[in-house]
Amino acid sequence: MKKRKFDEDDEEGGGDEWLLTYGDLMTQLVCFFVLIVAFSSLNVQKFQEVLASIQIALGGGAASGVLTELPSAVDIPLHSSELKIEEGKLMELKGKVDEYIEKQKLSEYLETRITHEGLQITLKQQEPSVFFDTAEARIKDEAFPILNQIGKFLKDITNEVRIEGHTDIRPIHTAQFPSNWELSVTRATNVLKYLSENCGISANRLSAAGYGPYKPIAPNDTEVGMSKNRRVEIIILRKSLKEESKPESKPIDQLISNNIK
Repeated sequence: MKKRKFDEDDEEGGGDEWLLTYGDLMTQLVCFFVLIVAFSSLNVQKFQEVLASIQIALGGGAASGVLTELPSAVDIPLHSSELKIEEGKLMELKGKVDEYIEKQKLSEYLETRITHEGLQITLKQQEPSVFFDTAEARIKDEAFPILNQIGKFLKDITNEVRIEGHTDIRPIHTAQFPSNWELSVTRATNVLKYLSENCGISANRLSAAGYGPYKPIAPNDTEVGMSKNRRVEIIILRKSLKEESKPESKPIDQLISNNIK
């Protein structure tokens, strides 16, 4: 009886074909991950945490060469727990403001939302407004109780606060307000001064800006759209934004040396 000649593929364990299937699977996983990131609003902190998990699962981290072109696991900020605590405080504060809005039936005049910058409290300038008369920047008396309550909320945290003024597209040209620039920044500044002088908010936490009609949130071709664009926004800024915006410090001798060169 003739002995059957075995091919190399008949040997126990087979060949290396499994690597092709494994490679295809890994490619599909990476593509799936990239698509999820592409279709979502990217949170850098969460992105890095997920990336670190994938690196470890696929080979033990950046040292293995897996996904080395993307941010390494070692780049994950050490203050992730602090960011989660801050996010929790912002959400808690949003809940308090929303509860106040509901109890006082102020949904027509106040609105809150969490953005990448922090907690945004919008003072709506829709007619009839409780905050400002048309083409005026003086805060109306009926707005004082609302601003007093917002001031109490702001005292619960130490974050910096930026106040932004916005108008619709209709032009204004008066002796006091030659354009919407002046109107928007004066409204924001008046809110800032009220919070500082009457609510005990430290002035070094506050800043003001006016954008006129140049940052609309709705089309200006209808009355409803224009009413949405007339607004003042009180933005409680995330502390992490301040840390990220700090310029990299260099020793004075290095700066002098660079200037000499």
